[in-house]
Amino acid sequence: MAESLFVVNAPVVISEVIDGEAVIMNLGSGQYFSCQGTGGEIWSLIEKGTTENRIVESMRTRYAVEPKVLSASLSDFLSRLKEHELVREESGERDVGDPTGSGPAQAALAGAAFQPPTLNVYSDMEDLLLLDPIHDVDETGWPQPKPAAPEGPDPASEAPGVGVPGEDS
Repeated sequence: MAESLFVVNAPVVISEVIDGEAVIMNLGSGQYFSCQGTGGEIWSLIEKGTTENRIVESMRTRYAVEPKVLSASLSDFLSRLKEHELVREESGERDVGDPTGSGPAQAALAGAAFQPPTLNVYSDMEDLLLLDPIHDVDETGWPQPKPAAPEGPDPASEAPGVGVPGEDS
């Protein structure tokens, strides 16, 4: 049986990774989030669609960490992402390439101290984000507006006995 993939819960969730920090917005809740260090690295893997085992594999090649500590930290982090509806699990497999991301920058990290990933949650702009007209779009996202309601006579205005007071029908 294939392992579940973790993927970004698009189109409700948008994100950008800048200098290793993932900035994530949930357009449905109005909350935004950030994660740095290992959290940003894990988010980058999730953006490509990956399994929990491939994330573990990637982190073990980069950091000196006990397998139990890594598994517990990753499980907690993924649970928080799911709790805030930032990711979802899908069946199937994607080729995300080398999960270790080998290269000069990653080689320099090999054996580095592991810091558990953290998800910072911000709700201070929730009201403003929910007022944004981006919420009035269809499932394809901005800038496609939701289809307008069908045009035509209002059925209530044609109902018998309904009209302007004082007018003969």
